Amino acid sequence: MITVYGFIAEPSEELRRDAADADLVVGGRRHLDALGVEEDKRVVLGRIAPAIDEMKKDLNRKIVVVASGDPLFYGVVRRIRAAGLKVRVVPVVTSLQLAFAAVGLPWDDALLVSAHGNDPVPAFDACRRHPKVGILTDPKNTLPQIVEATAGLGKTYVLAEKLGSADEQIRVMNEAEARMITDITSPNVVLVLDHHPDEPEALGEQHPIVGGFDAVPQI
Repeated sequence: MITVYGFIAEPSEELRRDAADADLVVGGRRHLDALGVEEDKRVVLGRIAPAIDEMKKDLNRKIVVVASGDPLFYGVVRRIRAAGLKVRVVPVVTSLQLAFAAVGLPWDDALLVSAHGNDPVPAFDACRRHPKVGILTDPKNTLPQIVEATAGLGKTYVLAEKLGSADEQIRVMNEAEARMITDITSPNVVLVLDHHPDEPEALGEQHPIVGGFDAVPQI
């Protein structure tokens, strides 16, 4: 049995119990350290393919996979399922939902994109074109790169760091202020907005389709 757990800030008691009882625990180093997983049963996630190969060696084992945020949203479940493995999923709130909640903004009209381990160009292009974007970042593509990609457009940036933890930090800034930020901590996500979150215009409009699209192509 493979169980995939989402992870935000601190592991749940259910995850702690399952990880302690598991034969194999797969996750990022910080996740495994937080759970106190013994060296002989941990697989540190870098690329997902080697971890999948390790899981396939013996599917009769109890296997726990730990993933940041919601593992169904730009997460590991797609790759694991695509490899032919069945999983049980225990999700958590996605980090982007927490970021929008932190500044009190509805997010049903937001465009949600990922520059985490991906070509960042499509995500950065979305930030330029759309009035409300939530972007999953990685160490190479975070606030400075996003600001550079949207320079001169009058955007407001929300840098949400270590969401859900005691060290959570939410910073709202304009372009000039964002360019001065050097003390960025991981993990983090960024919201790119046409308006400051406190402005009524930032609320946006409710649409029948998430992301603010009014229609779908007719078949």
